[in-house]
Amino acid sequence: MSRLREATRDQHQAVEALMPVMQPTLTTADYAQLLSHLHAVVHPLEAQLLTLGLPNVFDLQRRTKAALLRRDLTWFPAVPTLPSVPATLAGVAEGLGALYVLEGATLGGQVISRHLHHTLGLTPERGGAYFFGYGSSTRQMWQTFSHAMNQWVPQDDQLRVIAGAHSTFQLFEHRLQELLS
Repeated sequence: MSRLREATRDQHQAVEALMPVMQPTLTTADYAQLLSHLHAVVHPLEAQLLTLGLPNVFDLQRRTKAALLRRDLTWFPAVPTLPSVPATLAGVAEGLGALYVLEGATLGGQVISRHLHHTLGLTPERGGAYFFGYGSSTRQMWQTFSHAMNQWVPQDDQLRVIAGAHSTFQLFEHRLQELLS
């Protein structure tokens, strides 16, 4: 995990810098557009992850969040659905890299969730489920994921895991750049 975190640090920071969700000028309409852009990336990634046969230790069924994005989007009915961004994960190792990015977002989501509640009045039940994620279980879910990654990923697969994380960060970066342009 430490090698993966270090190898993706710059991309993580670049994607984080593109996320408009913490800006004080964020409106409900801006937020809804962000959700739509995120769904266009998260949904196809998770759909592909579900076909890869990840080891059960990663508990993928519990970790999927596209349904949370769809639920949040129902609070903003005027938001158009965007075309999905195709995900091309070559195998389990690349899928674990993608899952690392998706799971890592849940940690920052806790701070974002509190901010959204304060600024826009959103709650997990009212448009803020995606960023709320696992709620009070977030830290435990991250620790379980980290432990599984450290125990399960063989040395020979580490570069492919990193490649999967890089390609996933690129998908988010591209979609967020579209949002901001």
